Amino acid sequence: MVKTYAYGFPRIGKNREYKKIIEDFWKNKIDSEELISDTLKLEKQITNTYKNNVDNYSTNEMTLYDKMFDMAILFGKYEPINLEHYYDLCRGKNCLEMTKWFNTNYHYLVPDFSDWDEPNFRYQTRFRITGENPHLIGPFTFLKLSKGIPEDKFEKFALQLAEIYRIIIDDFHAVHIDEPAFVMDLSKKEIKCIKKMYEIMTTKLRLNTKINVFTYYEDVDWLRELFELPINGIGLDFVNGRNNLREVLSLGSTLLKGKTLFAGFVDGTNVWKTDIKHACINLDYLQKMTREVVVTNAGPLYHLPVTTEGEKNIPSKLKNHLSFATEKLQELIDIKNKDYSKYKKYNGSWNNFVQVRVEDLTDEDFIKSVDVVERRKIQDKILELPELPTTTIGSFPQTKDVRINRLHHKKCKIKTSEYITNVKQFIRETVHVQEEIGMDVLVHGEPERSDMVEHFCQRLNGMQSTDNGWIISYGTRVYRPSIIHGDVSRPKKMTISEIEYAQSCTNKPVKGMLTGAVTIMAWDFVRKDISTQTVANQIALSLQDEIRDYEKVGIKMVQVDEPAFRELVPIKKQYHKEYFDWAIKSYNLTTNTNPETQIHCHMCYSEFNEIVEEINQLDFDVVSIECSRSGGEIIEAFENIDFKRQIGLGVWDIHSPAVPTKDDMVKILKRALRVIPRRQFWINPDCGLKTRGWEETKESMKNMVEAREVVINE
Repeated sequence: MVKTYAYGFPRIGKNREYKKIIEDFWKNKIDSEELISDTLKLEKQITNTYKNNVDNYSTNEMTLYDKMFDMAILFGKYEPINLEHYYDLCRGKNCLEMTKWFNTNYHYLVPDFSDWDEPNFRYQTRFRITGENPHLIGPFTFLKLSKGIPEDKFEKFALQLAEIYRIIIDDFHAVHIDEPAFVMDLSKKEIKCIKKMYEIMTTKLRLNTKINVFTYYEDVDWLRELFELPINGIGLDFVNGRNNLREVLSLGSTLLKGKTLFAGFVDGTNVWKTDIKHACINLDYLQKMTREVVVTNAGPLYHLPVTTEGEKNIPSKLKNHLSFATEKLQELIDIKNKDYSKYKKYNGSWNNFVQVRVEDLTDEDFIKSVDVVERRKIQDKILELPELPTTTIGSFPQTKDVRINRLHHKKCKIKTSEYITNVKQFIRETVHVQEEIGMDVLVHGEPERSDMVEHFCQRLNGMQSTDNGWIISYGTRVYRPSIIHGDVSRPKKMTISEIEYAQSCTNKPVKGMLTGAVTIMAWDFVRKDISTQTVANQIALSLQDEIRDYEKVGIKMVQVDEPAFRELVPIKKQYHKEYFDWAIKSYNLTTNTNPETQIHCHMCYSEFNEIVEEINQLDFDVVSIECSRSGGEIIEAFENIDFKRQIGLGVWDIHSPAVPTKDDMVKILKRALRVIPRRQFWINPDCGLKTRGWEETKESMKNMVEAREVVINE
């Protein structure tokens, strides 16, 4: 009989307990002993959830911030002396760079080996590895996703690290090793290195440890070599790995009979129910070819909310088609029992007007009538901005009063008129602070928005928000994806009144603030019954309508954020063109409006260097990109292209409570201005200021304005 296996369950907890525990420690409400005790209790709850649903599961999944960082500590790269030091490296002044985990919205801390001339890994035995089947990030993935390792020394680092893994593995009867980097475009040299690593890891193990290696997010191009590795089991993604199933079936039983195949038929990245019958049919084929087949999730479950239980506002017709992390475990049981009864394919709600509007689009709808150089001349005359203009990305601190105002209005504890009055007061105060500090382009602060994506999803037809569908983006930062379940349209204006009010409070320009179609899709769960491109164009047309309404009330700048533009890029280059074709078009469709309107775009915390040419095809006027954590590496990408647009490189890391000094910012600015002409340069933070406090925000903004003055006057 087929067995079930699960891994990567969300650590957040049903009621965001993880977030509360750690942030209480940061606020000195609990001590380190309570922090450890409370996270162990949460880990036990997850273990019990596994035990109640599946035959086997991975252990040692809990982290106090990030698993990649924990692995770096385990190997002796970082040696925090206590929890305060641990969190300083996560979010303090000397914190590690942060970037996206493959093509997901999870962020990880990037271990940096640029200060190591030679590998010097040491197993830090004082750090606890728990359970009978501990979860480890694989050695190749760990090194591939780290930075600062010279290419000519990668194998030397890899083979020494493999020795450390062998020591760790030798204490267990079974280990779960995640190697998602196996689905990347790997060279023959890298595959040869992987073989050497796993030969070292499996040599002379006392307990004959069962090593099970899991790949996910896409397919593996070198399956034959993978199945030849000296390991017990292999996990493959049969949902997002579009070629995996066909390639496995073509290998033949001779090679497969010696392995356990962990067959990932349950989607770990989307909330739609699994086609149980489809999974069972293919499992029957696989069982005939392999030693053992175990059905599992196709990728870690932490990309999903914990459970649909308690979701009272999702219509039952839609809810019957949904499956969150806990329900995915039940799907594994259903596949095991060949129970097809709960599955019925979902077809999204249809809107004829939207369908016709998308079908009638022509090439001209995606190309502006005036190019970026000519638009700049028009906009400069209208805006009259100073050299090196300063601005922020959009949001300002979400204080307790701001959150309570929204919550009380949602629960009908205050009238709409009182809610609007409170929102206007916050906007007025935010505008005043920016003017007083000397900012050049202002924002309204977003007091009406709980989240940059959810706000729009709640105002667009064809989308459904959740009550408690939280997932972790990084550390303790959580967000609540919505579900795109039907044709998307804008029934009425979404953001105009707040921006119009902010503009009435000042003579300086105020930016309208929108979230782009790609990011809305990346941070939500997208319907599967129509093409991705069609969904993107539906959202883009709704956003375009909003920009045209901004123009009608005199707003001269609109920021259309796409922080997830890099995130959705397929891992394999062979699929890049397919993605960029629709993603670039969706942005340009959104912003194809009056050339007098200056379009800003914001992107953050991703490896943008390799796609800078595609970024240049997005027809914005100004782009702002993270720069502080990466040490200005993104600047190098703009040295080799004909970049005629304006650019703002973030000069302070808003994900850290540390206030950057004026000198810190001056250093970044001078580095950037060696490459980017002053006339094209803006100054701004890395991202929105929603999670920061007012005092640190004001101090940082003052330092930013003063840094600008230093650079201008030198």
